[in-house]
Amino acid sequence: MATARAVTVLTLGEGRELAFAELGTPDGTPVFGFHGTPGSHRQIAIVAEAARAVGVRLLAPDRPGYGESTYDAARRLADWPKDVEAIARHLGLARFGVFGVSGGGPHAAVCAHAFGDRLLGAAIVSGVAPGDAPGFTAGMMRMNRLNFGLAKRSALLVRPLMSLMVFGGRHFSERAQDAMLRGLPEADRRVLSRPEIAQSFRADLRALSRTAARAAAQDFHLFARPWGFRLEDVAVPVHVWQGDADVNVPVSHGQFQAARIPKAQLHLCRGEGHMLFIDRAAEILRAAAGRN
Repeated sequence: MATARAVTVLTLGEGRELAFAELGTPDGTPVFGFHGTPGSHRQIAIVAEAARAVGVRLLAPDRPGYGESTYDAARRLADWPKDVEAIARHLGLARFGVFGVSGGGPHAAVCAHAFGDRLLGAAIVSGVAPGDAPGFTAGMMRMNRLNFGLAKRSALLVRPLMSLMVFGGRHFSERAQDAMLRGLPEADRRVLSRPEIAQSFRADLRALSRTAARAAAQDFHLFARPWGFRLEDVAVPVHVWQGDADVNVPVSHGQFQAARIPKAQLHLCRGEGHMLFIDRAAEILRAAAGRN
């Protein structure tokens, strides 16, 4: 797995810490990459080589409660652009691109809404749709259906399941990964069985923070509840990548978001699953950098 050049930890006004990693090309086009649920900047580090190849300065924040970032019990999805702005201000960035993978997708969407024309580009990759989307759990793997069903009521109901998953990942990463693979389509099993990718994901599991279970439960709750903005009000072009074999986030999620965002472009990937961002990293990064 590629490692970050540096992990910077900012202390925000309220005393909360916000960490981010820098990858790719130091003087390249700045693009923020948002990890999935659960996860950290280590997930985004998997595409660091692609970022270098296309001349992107890849900035990978740890969302609150993940990696080295402080958990924030009061956070809302609509608060995320403020954290991105804090990093951009620290780095002196006037403009930048964003993309989000899986649970990072709603965070890319809220940035597209909040930053508007300040963005060079925006991409949602295998991203979760709003919880009120028709057929939200249709075609979704059983564990995610259960998590979202509980999360609509309370994040507290999801915590026990997330705690078990995080504990297993941290202490029994190989067994946890094997169990995960059994529930995935062939397209995802092929990607995750590559030695370098398997090693990267096990390292990410072992490094899950002590607050990752709470942060993941909070994510599910935020995704399942109203987001605080309408996709129809996103004014900038957004690229939506979605595999039709995805069982983590079914194809209907990408189709719903592409239909609601006025200037969206749907990239429907036939026969591909949730991990499509790994092989399609170069085209995703170019779109997020405004070079599509």
